[in-house]
Amino acid sequence: MYVNISSNFMPHVFPRCGMENRRTAQGTSQKSAFDKYLDVDRQRQLMRELPPGRMLDSVYMQFMDDYRAWKAQQPEAALPDSQGWTEENLTFLRERYSGELSAFEVYDALEAMQSLAILSEKGQRCAIGTYDVQMKLKGGAYQTDTDPDSDAAWLHGFDEAPIVKFQKLEDIFAWAKDFREEDYPDFITGAEAMARGWI
Repeated sequence: MYVNISSNFMPHVFPRCGMENRRTAQGTSQKSAFDKYLDVDRQRQLMRELPPGRMLDSVYMQFMDDYRAWKAQQPEAALPDSQGWTEENLTFLRERYSGELSAFEVYDALEAMQSLAILSEKGQRCAIGTYDVQMKLKGGAYQTDTDPDSDAAWLHGFDEAPIVKFQKLEDIFAWAKDFREEDYPDFITGAEAMARGWI
C-alpha cells in the first residue's frame, strides 16, 4: 500500500528537515513569533467557540488565512532579476526583512527566497512543515496512539516545523545553507521511516 504523508495531517510522520541536531541562532528558550498559533489553550478555546457542526482548521491553515489577509495589505515587492545566492538578492532580502521578524514576515521571506531560487520548492515546504513523502506500508491501515487531547494532536506537527524557530533573516539563511534536498526523498519505505524516527 502506498500513501502520501503530509506533516500537517499526520503529526507522528514528520521529517524534521534538519532541525533535530541544530539550534537556530536565537536558541530554544526564547519566544517564537508563532506563539499565537502554538498556544494549545487558544486552540481549545477556538474549538469551543465554533458553531455546532463546524470543524476547526489546522493551525497551519489558520496561519495561512491570517498571512493572506496580511499580505493583501502589503505593497508589492519588486524582486531582483538575479537567481540564487547573489549579492543583489541578499541585499534585497536584508533590506526588506530586517530586525526581529513577525510570523508573517518570516513566511514572506521564505516565499521571496523561493522566488529568487535561493530555496527550492521542496526546501520552502520543508521549512514550513508541509513536506510530503510517499510511503510504502505493509497492511491496510496505519494507527497511532496519539492522545487526541495532546499538544501533538492539536498542533499537527506545526510546532516542530523549522519556521517556528526563525526570528531573524539570518536564522533563515543559516537553515537554508544547511538544507540538503537529497536528505528528503519523495518516496520511502515504512521500515526506513521508522529508522529515521519519522513514525
